[in-house]
Amino acid sequence: MHLGRFLYFGDFVLCPLVAFGLLIATLIQRDATALGLWLAAFVFGCMVWTLVEYIIHRWVYHAVPVFDKLHDAHHQEPRGMIGAPSFLSVGLFFLVFYLPFYFVSHAFAGGFFSGILGGYLAYMLVHHASHHWAPKPGSLLYRLRVNHMVHHYRGDEGNYGVVTSFWDHVFATYVEPQRRRA
Repeated sequence: MHLGRFLYFGDFVLCPLVAFGLLIATLIQRDATALGLWLAAFVFGCMVWTLVEYIIHRWVYHAVPVFDKLHDAHHQEPRGMIGAPSFLSVGLFFLVFYLPFYFVSHAFAGGFFSGILGGYLAYMLVHHASHHWAPKPGSLLYRLRVNHMVHHYRGDEGNYGVVTSFWDHVFATYVEPQRRRA
């Protein structure tokens, strides 16, 4: 759906605030074990995010009819401010990636959810940059942009990962970018 600037850029503010708040909540406990668990869960959440991103992009946005139609709007207008409002995406992630773990360990739940939000924020940043910035050739952001542009302009049957192409390689959906000829 088309979003205004406030809702489009809301993730860039909301995600770090929530993650920072969860870190502070763990630090208040003054427990080194809880902090270590939070940090380990954060790294784990970042790694899990890459698979979640791939699954959502491949098997939800390009396969489930309602979402496919909404995502197609992005393919038709890649520079548009199209997406899900922050409160919706972060709220859904909260229900799936925080709440179930909260009853097991507050520190793990906070770290894992913060890692998911960190990965989601990286996805949002790379995706926005891919469509709105001109990164320096040879940079990591440039390579990620090239991989994503293959998804948009050489058929959308591959390169579902935006932050990493790892899962595209695992599931054999990676499409090699064409090399420029001199």
